[in-house]
Amino acid sequence: MPDQPKILISPEHWRIVSEILQRHVPNLEVWAFGSRAKGKATLYSDLDLAIITSRPLDLAVLAKISIDFAESDLPWRVDIADWATLSEGFRKIIEKDKVVVQNGPRQQGSQSQN
Repeated sequence: MPDQPKILISPEHWRIVSEILQRHVPNLEVWAFGSRAKGKATLYSDLDLAIITSRPLDLAVLAKISIDFAESDLPWRVDIADWATLSEGFRKIIEKDKVVVQNGPRQQGSQSQN
């Protein structure tokens, strides 16, 4: 399991998040953003994750990830954003406070534009 990134979740919850990401998108980079990445989360704030790809993720993969998070023992919701489908404006918001939670090879075309 990768080291816990600097986001506001417990080690136990990080283990669950990491296992789900490794199961479904082991070779992709994943970023946390939002209140947990900024260090401003409340007890039940959701966890926002962006999966970094150059092409949209397969809908079946997105569904499986969402189901696994919904059925997990996490006490809060996990929202998944597919980088390839996000607007440039939303990408800039995410990039501002992102925390890398899973490293992966950057694919052609997946680099962000700053």
